[in-house]
Amino acid sequence: MPRPRCSELKEKDVTCTVDAHGEMRAVRDFPGGGRSVTLTRRHGNAEAEVTSQTLDEPGLRQLLSTLHPLAGTELERLMRDKKIDHRF
Repeated sequence: MPRPRCSELKEKDVTCTVDAHGEMRAVRDFPGGGRSVTLTRRHGNAEAEVTSQTLDEPGLRQLLSTLHPLAGTELERLMRDKKIDHRF
C-alpha cells in the first residue's frame, strides 16, 4: 500500500508534511489562534487517522502507537456497532 501523501490541492491555513517513516502530519490553523492536528499512519494494509483540536501532537502519536490489528470478527462487531467507520 502506498504511503500517505499530502494533498496536491493546498488549503489555506493548512501545513502538511510526511516524515521518513511515512507518517503524515497536517496542521490546520483557525482564525483566533486555535488549531487542529491530524496524524495519518499506515498499519499493514490499513490506514489510521487521528485528529484533535485539544490533544497535542505527542498525545496523538501515543494514541496511534496503541493501535493493534483486529480479528475479522472483532472488526465486524465494531463496524456493526458503529464504533468505527470503514471508507473507501
